[in-house]
Amino acid sequence: MERKRTRKWHFIGGMILVLVVAVVVAGLLNRGWIYDWYRGVSYAPSDEMIAIREKLNLTNEGEFLFNAVQPELNEAKDFNKNCRQDESEIAVLGCYTAGNVYIYDIIAAELDGIRELTTAHELLHAKWARMGEDEKSELVESLTRVFDENQELLGSEIEQYDDSEEQEELYVRAGTEIKNLPDDLERHFSEIFNDQDEVVDFYESYIVVFREIKEHIKILTDEMEALKEKIGAKTANYERQANQLEADIVSFNSCAEVAGCFGSESEFYRTRNQLLTKRDDLEDLNDEIDRLIDEYNKKVEEYNADVTESNKLQDMVNSNRKVEKIN
Repeated sequence: MERKRTRKWHFIGGMILVLVVAVVVAGLLNRGWIYDWYRGVSYAPSDEMIAIREKLNLTNEGEFLFNAVQPELNEAKDFNKNCRQDESEIAVLGCYTAGNVYIYDIIAAELDGIRELTTAHELLHAKWARMGEDEKSELVESLTRVFDENQELLGSEIEQYDDSEEQEELYVRAGTEIKNLPDDLERHFSEIFNDQDEVVDFYESYIVVFREIKEHIKILTDEMEALKEKIGAKTANYERQANQLEADIVSFNSCAEVAGCFGSESEFYRTRNQLLTKRDDLEDLNDEIDRLIDEYNKKVEEYNADVTESNKLQDMVNSNRKVEKIN
C-alpha cells in the first residue's frame, strides 16, 4: 500500500510541476497581455475619459486595450511635455508614446468629436504596436486598396510619413476616417469598435468645419481673381474710351470754332449727340466698374473673415500656439 501511495504522490507531483511549467510558459508567451491587464486594472480614468470611452462604443477587447494604454487628457503645457518634440506649427492632437496615450484637451463647440476621434486614432496606434508581422501583412492588400480609392482624402497626408510609418498611419486613418472598408478590414476593426462607422462620424463632424472654410476660401480666391481680371479689363477699356472721347471732344470743339467745318447744322448736332452718347456710355461703364469693385471688396471682407476663423481653429488645435498665447 505504501508503494502505491508513493507512486500516486509522485504522479500528482509531476502533474503539478507540468501545470507550473505550463503557467510559466504561458506567462512568458503572454507577458504583454499580462502587462496590459495589470495596467488596465490600475487605470483610474477621469470622468471625461470615461465619457469618451463610452462614446467610442468599444468591444471588450477595445476596452481592455483602452484601459491598458491609460488615455489621459492634457492641457497645452502638459501635452507639449508628453507629446511635442519640436516647436513646429504642425497641429498634433494626440500621441501614443511609452505605452501611454495622451490627448490634447480641445473643448470647442465647433470641433465636437475631435477628442473622441483622436482617442480612437491613438488607440489604433496601440493596436498596431501589438500586432505581429503576419497579422499586419494580411492587411496590406486591403489597406493599399483603401489608399488607392481615397487618394483625395489620404494621399498628401500619408505621403508626408516615412516609409516605415506609412503603413501604420494608413491603417490608423482607414480605421477612423473611412467607411465601407473591405470585409477583412471591417472584421478587423470590429474587434475594437462595435460600430466603426460611428468613429468615422466623429471625424466627419469636426473635419467638415475645416473643409468648409478651406473650400469657401478657395471659392472666394477664385472669384476675387476673376473679378480682379474683369475690373482690370474694364478699367483699361474705360481709359481707352475716355482718352478717345477727350480727343474727339477737343476735335469737335476745334471744328465748331471754324466756320464751315461742319457741312450743316444737322451734322453738328449729330456729331454732338454721338459724343454725348459716348459720354453716357462711359459713365455707365464707370458705374459698372464701381459695382465690380464693391463686389470685390465684399469678397475680400468674406475672405478675411474666413481666414480669421481658420486661424482661430488652427489655434484651437495647435498646442504650441496655445502656450504662446498663455505666456
